[in-house]
Amino acid sequence: MTQDRLIELGMLTAYLGVLMWIGIRSARRVRTSADYTLAGRSVPWVVILATTAATMIGGGASVGMVSKVAEIGIAAAVVTCAWHLQLLLTGVFIAPRLRGLNLITVGDYFDLKFGPMARELAVVNCTIFLIGALAAQMAAMGTVTNAVLGLDYTTALVIGAAVTVFYSTVGGIPAVVKTDVMQFVILVIGIGTAAALPMAESAQAGQFDLTSHWSSTRLISLFIAFLLGETLVPPYAVRCFIAKDQQAARRGVAGAGLFLLLFLPIATFTLGTATQISPEVQEALAAKKRQIIEDGVARGETIAEKDAASQAQRIAFPTLIRSTFHPILSGLIIAAVIAAVMSSADSCLSCLSTVVMEDVYRRHLRPNASDRQLLRVAQVTTFVTGIAAAVCAWFVRDIAALLEFVYDFWAPTMILPFLVGIFWYRKTRIHAVVMSMLTGIVTVVVWRFVLDSPYDIGPAMAGIVVATLAYLVASACLNREPGHRLFLPSEGLDRDGVGMSGTSGEVDS
Repeated sequence: MTQDRLIELGMLTAYLGVLMWIGIRSARRVRTSADYTLAGRSVPWVVILATTAATMIGGGASVGMVSKVAEIGIAAAVVTCAWHLQLLLTGVFIAPRLRGLNLITVGDYFDLKFGPMARELAVVNCTIFLIGALAAQMAAMGTVTNAVLGLDYTTALVIGAAVTVFYSTVGGIPAVVKTDVMQFVILVIGIGTAAALPMAESAQAGQFDLTSHWSSTRLISLFIAFLLGETLVPPYAVRCFIAKDQQAARRGVAGAGLFLLLFLPIATFTLGTATQISPEVQEALAAKKRQIIEDGVARGETIAEKDAASQAQRIAFPTLIRSTFHPILSGLIIAAVIAAVMSSADSCLSCLSTVVMEDVYRRHLRPNASDRQLLRVAQVTTFVTGIAAAVCAWFVRDIAALLEFVYDFWAPTMILPFLVGIFWYRKTRIHAVVMSMLTGIVTVVVWRFVLDSPYDIGPAMAGIVVATLAYLVASACLNREPGHRLFLPSEGLDRDGVGMSGTSGEVDS
């Protein structure tokens, strides 16, 4: 092992130690379940911006997309704009309304607007999304660390999962937010500096490659999938819930979207182009490709040149960082990239523990539970689900397949009800919303598992179309106020003692 690699491993060890220290420090300030799951609803907008952006800048948005730009071209950078655009739109139009309701979970929102039936459907979808996304991020820890530092997948997975589960369990959402802020600062400085150097060189040499290996149809379909796939998912919704006030929610979430929209696609494109023209990177990629093919032969497998080249692209970004910075600084940036994957995982862990605590335990198992019992349930859930997700990631390592699975279920069943509840809400539309959610779930299950995605149309797209049609038909046929209790909106008090129906009216007006 070279001295530079030892330095990188040392920086990663120190970085992970800092994350664990933050978790311990945060635990001292956690006194209630609201502290643990909502950070006391006191987070200022600047911190909301940083934690939202850090959650977005995971391994896929950094290492993964730089590699895709090097492989595909500018289209890979353009399609990522959809992620940031949905944050910007959510922040401007939706975040302050969600914060004004003083809710705890996405399920609370559906109960408030559409009643118990919609709430249970929303809880099922949130659980599917969070478990799948958490397993995908755990798998990404092992994959990215293996590609960047050469640690074997199992070792990388165990180390990353252990650290993430530890600080998330002991520190809750305060620890998650604090680690996100640190990662955001390091990543922005590192990626920005790394992109600025080759940008100037490439501009002078006229070496920017604006071509793309994706068709316009594929680019548009992927842009729509990226735009809808993570819209209003729990990790971003909770950023609205924990904000200090409505203004902080708007500025923080919208600010994160605007900053990333102006920064990350350009940086990603520049870094991806730089890997194409860097002799050091190209030499490393060629060596990695040969190694992948030789390893396949040793296992009795035949790996195509194209597939080997695609797998080798994973080391493009870390190799460029190493060739640009001193080993200590490159080690810090690489450690932050690996930790950025953890920031996506810890957000899913935190949200999942809140869903179990609020939507399952307090609602169905023990409605009169004390705050201490709720806090303990959240902590135990964080610990158990973190370990379970790591075990799942050991067996299922296909990150793209896991994410595609959760995106398929989220968009068709959740986005339309969210938008209806915020912009076009009427009690007479509750039946139509529930019908849309049920139809979306059934369509995705049938399209994915029974019909096997005919005509090469993804389950998410099919589900969105059918769910929307079901909503329109039900709106025309069932245009009346609900009578059954399963469809009656909640009129109770939220956990802060604020009348949710009264708050809703104030915000909607």
